[in-house]
Amino acid sequence: MSSSDDGDWLGAGMKPFKPPSPMATNGLILLCVAVQGALLIGGSGFDSAIIARYGLVPARISAVLAGVEPAGSLGIGVTHMFLHSGLLHLGLNMLFLAWVGRYVEWVTGRIGLIGLFLAGGLVGGAAQWFADPASMSPVIGASGAIAAVFGAYAMMFARSRAGGRRVLGIAVPGELLTALWYAASWIGLQLLMGVAFSGGLLGGGIAIWTHIGGFLTGLILARFWGRGPEILP
Repeated sequence: MSSSDDGDWLGAGMKPFKPPSPMATNGLILLCVAVQGALLIGGSGFDSAIIARYGLVPARISAVLAGVEPAGSLGIGVTHMFLHSGLLHLGLNMLFLAWVGRYVEWVTGRIGLIGLFLAGGLVGGAAQWFADPASMSPVIGASGAIAAVFGAYAMMFARSRAGGRRVLGIAVPGELLTALWYAASWIGLQLLMGVAFSGGLLGGGIAIWTHIGGFLTGLILARFWGRGPEILP
């Protein structure tokens, strides 16, 4: 287990009452809230223009790769993470980030948490582009980035709730099965929110591959830090 850049957290067998102050997690939340506040102040026309310009439009990525658009347009791979479709979208995403981010940051440190967040958003966006490279619909939201933090949380803190299994002849440890259960729950919740608040899966505009790509990123990168301490979140 590596030490965080906030200082070494307490060793095995010792449990503080709560994780240290999650400055990076809080900073990411404040940034997303500030961006949404600016969009609200600017009005619907400004909101739509910013989303069209800085949302992740898969067809624009394809145009960059084809040499039609400048390489600078790839910046939408980052900017889309900080845009949300409304207060409900923002609120639900920030609630999840506040919940799991503080524990993950406890292990990764501030820089590690920010890197994990950005990596999840980038890979999630790339996965969505790969799934539908001709789409003109902007993908916005921190869901892919938060899915990475959630995936890391699952690997670091979730204790095994199932025994190991063999899948297609490959041994799968119980910890990984538990993490995948977390993944299914997270993605299922996102789909349910799409149905509940937008009238159906198609109308919900849920970019499912951003969630899957982000979560897998978190599962993989969590291996660099190892397991977290025993806690009761």
